[in-house]
Amino acid sequence: MPKQNKNIKKDIWLSERFDLKVILNIWTFVTIILFSIDFFSGNTYDSAASVISVIYLALLGIYVGEKEFIRWKTDFYSKFSGEVFVAVWTTVMVIFVIAAPLSQGFFRVPAEFAVVYTSVVGVFAISQHSNLKRQGK
Repeated sequence: MPKQNKNIKKDIWLSERFDLKVILNIWTFVTIILFSIDFFSGNTYDSAASVISVIYLALLGIYVGEKEFIRWKTDFYSKFSGEVFVAVWTTVMVIFVIAAPLSQGFFRVPAEFAVVYTSVVGVFAISQHSNLKRQGK
């Protein structure tokens, strides 16, 4: 019987974990869309970009913090790759950085976007180092 209890807890955790991943994915999509709208509109949505930056970075921190805690406490293995997040954010940043000077000053990379981008890369790096440390590498 105790083994079934452990499996039930594991199943509950996995469904909660999945929900956090889905929430983060939704907010990632919304954040990138809002930053793109702000960028291509000549930064007319600056205040919305500030608000969504705070929300997104908080959710990213919660998700990764929980993932690392669980990774160190259990035999957790993530089938989701953080490299995809970094690749998507990098692609958007490269588009912004190339388009901004070509627009002759109309487009400007929002400061909040630079903060979010560097935070995503930083959180990914810390998570990777944590994972390697846990594996003893």
